[in-house]
Amino acid sequence: MQAVFIPPVLKGLLIITILIILAFVIYSSIKSNMNVRYAILWIVWALFLLWMVLFPATAYKVSQLLGIQTFTTFLFLVMIGLLFMFNYYLYVKTSKMANEIKRLNYEVALLKQKDDKEKLEKE
Repeated sequence: MQAVFIPPVLKGLLIITILIILAFVIYSSIKSNMNVRYAILWIVWALFLLWMVLFPATAYKVSQLLGIQTFTTFLFLVMIGLLFMFNYYLYVKTSKMANEIKRLNYEVALLKQKDDKEKLEKE
């Protein structure tokens, strides 16, 4: 098995960046700027990246078991797959929110029409 080497400076930079992202996500979640559901998603993402940085040999072993020739290709495939799933999840949430906005607009229009009708009857 070929060893995966990440230069110490790059490894340190990656770890610091991931920890900053984790701190920012947790801070945003505590300050109620971010929904807890999304915060958990970002925390899991960051922990996965941290695992890849701290233990690249296990990721390399998985890539070899899957028959992927190079470790870099495996990393790209994993990241593209995760980004695709994240993008799909956001698309579904956006679609649901758009439908909810349409429904709420309809309800507001009905209530406004009812209110206008009551005002006309009073006059």
